[in-house]
Amino acid sequence: MNTFPAYANNFELHPPDCEASRHLAPLFSNLSRIDFSFRVDDSNVNQGQLASSFDTELETVLRARGTVPFELSLPPDVPQELDFAFSFKECTVAVEIEKANREKILRDILKSHIYLHAGASYALIVLPKNYAHRHGIWNLFDFGIKRYNECRAYGFGSPDKLGRIALLGFDQYETETNQLLTKAIREEWRVKAAAAFKET
Repeated sequence: MNTFPAYANNFELHPPDCEASRHLAPLFSNLSRIDFSFRVDDSNVNQGQLASSFDTELETVLRARGTVPFELSLPPDVPQELDFAFSFKECTVAVEIEKANREKILRDILKSHIYLHAGASYALIVLPKNYAHRHGIWNLFDFGIKRYNECRAYGFGSPDKLGRIALLGFDQYETETNQLLTKAIREEWRVKAAAAFKET
């Protein structure tokens, strides 16, 4: 396994005026850098697909800022798929992190409705602004904003429920150069991982 240091920065809540964002603003308004790492478990699988430790590091940082872990009980016919949940200022928050697949964001909004129905006060969908893949860069946060706004415009979800769902965007940087993560950096990591696997 090969690891590559990175960090997240420039956190942004959307929409800034919704109930969820107002409640969560103290957690994220002055949050700067979260260090994490990407890894390639096997360079021969999925073209050297990158995985990351961002989920764990985000949860650790939020805990250090005063949140408390919370276990959300979902209905028996709903799989336990949320990434983690926490309590903050007497409210509970279910967190869904979508790091790569923009087509799943609408599903994440639906899952957030399930979490709210199951008793969470708020739901948070976390999305990178620069997901690097072999064809270029996707801004999943911008894509999420478009889906969220379409839900508002066309009545996909009640206004009360949507107001309790917020999106959190962030930029991803390579630690070594302090550059935003790009397709070129991703390819460089994949090449290094493949070379290291050949040596073992």
